Amino acid sequence: MKLEMSGTPEKIGFAAGVLCEGPVRFDVLEARFGCFFAVNKPAGILADSYAGAYGKKSMVLAMRTCADKPELLRLGIKSPYCVAAPDFEISGAALFACGGDFASAMRNALWSGACEFDYLLICEGVSEAGSGENIVVDLPMCRNADSGGWRVSHKYGKKARTEFSLLECAGGKSLWSARASNVRPHQIRLHAAEAGLRILGENLYGHTSPLMLSSIKKGVYKKSADEKERPIYPHICAHLSKITFKAPPLGESRPEIVKIFAPFPKGFCVCLKRLGFEYVCGR
Repeated sequence: MKLEMSGTPEKIGFAAGVLCEGPVRFDVLEARFGCFFAVNKPAGILADSYAGAYGKKSMVLAMRTCADKPELLRLGIKSPYCVAAPDFEISGAALFACGGDFASAMRNALWSGACEFDYLLICEGVSEAGSGENIVVDLPMCRNADSGGWRVSHKYGKKARTEFSLLECAGGKSLWSARASNVRPHQIRLHAAEAGLRILGENLYGHTSPLMLSSIKKGVYKKSADEKERPIYPHICAHLSKITFKAPPLGESRPEIVKIFAPFPKGFCVCLKRLGFEYVCGR
């Protein structure tokens, strides 16, 4: 994707040990100098700390530690804040503000319903209703101290709403979109489980295994008795593919409608193709 502003970096990266054991680089999906930027976050990377993701280094902390990095300076970052991002275990678009004032304005827009988050989910089983089926889950959430995750609670929970739409079925699996105007940690996974949707590789709420090639292709076996088969995609088969929001006015201009698209990880695309889904990877 070509960025509108010349000089905006196409990637930002961190050396080994700053964010994780090895070096890591993220594609910059969209940016407005000094205002906001978005990157494509892989699964297994924490954008910002939240309850249930303790003990992990975050991208926000890494950016603050390496504030003098040239690519961060070219984004106009004063003090980075995470506005919205998928869970640590999930890949997709992560949206950041470059400073506190813009972060407050963007979070106000977020909680006023001026944003939309679109996820793609690969789930176990097929639906008899066929494509076009819709399930709305409007259930409040709170932390579950026993499991380390979240749970539904009408007494203590905060409001959360997710709309699931069936896109297609293939290979004994189903492909769903999940849309929400705001997303709390674990919301998509918990609400999917409440809707009876079992996301592949999700073992906290859905208790499913990752997709193995041997499960969809006959004649594929382990190389030896001691060697375990590796999954096609070793993460939860959920991806935050699109964020739509109204950016706060820049100068005298009116609010801008921004659409951020995050390409699927390679392994996620392989799952779609192996299962026979016709859904096109990308936009």
